[in-house]
Amino acid sequence: MVSKLQGRVEAIASVSRDDWKVVAGRLVIVALLVFAVVARVQQVSFSLDEFGSESTVPGRAYIPRFTQIAASEGRPYRDFPVEYPPVSLAAIELVAGTNDNATGANLVWLMVLCDIVTAAALAFGWGRRAAVFYLVLTVPLLGFLYTTIDLLSAALAVGAVALAVRGRQRLGGVAFAAAVLAKLWPLALAPVFVLQRKRRALTWAAATLTLGMFVWVWWGGPSGLLQVATQRRTPGWEYESAVGSVLWALGRGFVSINDSSRLGFAPGWAKALLFGAALAGMAAVWFRASRREPLELGLPTVAAVAILMLSAPLISHPYVIWLAPWAAIAWTERTGYVRWLLGGLMLASGLLVVSYNSVLPDVAMWSVKAILLVRNALLAAVPAVYLLERRTAPPAADPSVETGVETRLKISPSVSS
Repeated sequence: MVSKLQGRVEAIASVSRDDWKVVAGRLVIVALLVFAVVARVQQVSFSLDEFGSESTVPGRAYIPRFTQIAASEGRPYRDFPVEYPPVSLAAIELVAGTNDNATGANLVWLMVLCDIVTAAALAFGWGRRAAVFYLVLTVPLLGFLYTTIDLLSAALAVGAVALAVRGRQRLGGVAFAAAVLAKLWPLALAPVFVLQRKRRALTWAAATLTLGMFVWVWWGGPSGLLQVATQRRTPGWEYESAVGSVLWALGRGFVSINDSSRLGFAPGWAKALLFGAALAGMAAVWFRASRREPLELGLPTVAAVAILMLSAPLISHPYVIWLAPWAAIAWTERTGYVRWLLGGLMLASGLLVVSYNSVLPDVAMWSVKAILLVRNALLAAVPAVYLLERRTAPPAADPSVETGVETRLKISPSVSS
């Protein structure tokens, strides 16, 4: 008995330091996964109980607007204005119930499905660690992750790129067109297909998107594009936008117009100038991404979408959901301060919503302003860091990652099967 125990101790002592690191890394990944899954189960249970209680659904949850759209008579875009593109509109019609509570419960289940699809697409395209990092990074966003429609476009966009990266270019291109027809922001990701040398996917995306836009205009009329681009022609700056947050912090008040809190006046020349700056900024990001080794996908994508968000007269807190999957990919490609920056952005976005729900209105007002400015500063810091850093160090080897296909995909996601 003593000899057997001594043999086991000697066997444990003979394990190398690198092997211990592998075991410790895997245990950390498992612990993070359990934490993220448990947090999700609790949030889904809480949301379903809340919607099942027949209590009044707050307007900030977007759900009353979804119920209103589905209940409106006539053809969307043509007979009444709608701020959502066709794919999102179809999802809204799908989840809409007889009242706001029924709509909310249906929406939660649809977004749970989109959450699973997003995690699965990350695992398929970039390995299991990317999926786990996504589940962990979005824990601060659980307060609104399942009660908005924004996870739909994120799931479609991530799925599209993952399919293209893995060699399914035709299906990836079609999925990318669907993502754009769900929300317009994935257009900022189009250069990814060029960088990954997936031009066939880009061709399929362009053809499908052209057909989809033609059907959209034919069915809903030409004004539908303008309704989506301007949120039903809503004037001014939304208070969460880059310009609006500064004006609000300086004491300007806002009013609710078309279900959006707006303040000030947003002249056409200012919007055009910001849009031009956004195009230049995104072009700079993707040009730099094409010139750097090793080829990255996560951080430049977050940077490009962040630039687009900052240039818009409207930023809503659920828009951060768009960034989360790409931030998870960046976590597999980078170490150090980039991880802290992206994690801080997710945390600030979650704290922003907590501040909205404070029971002390006078305190909540100042906390919202402070956290909102921090959130927007972190949003601006991502492209600034990417464009100003001198070089990209090769990704550090992670002992928790198995060798083989998963490792090759993490380092070189452009490899197709």
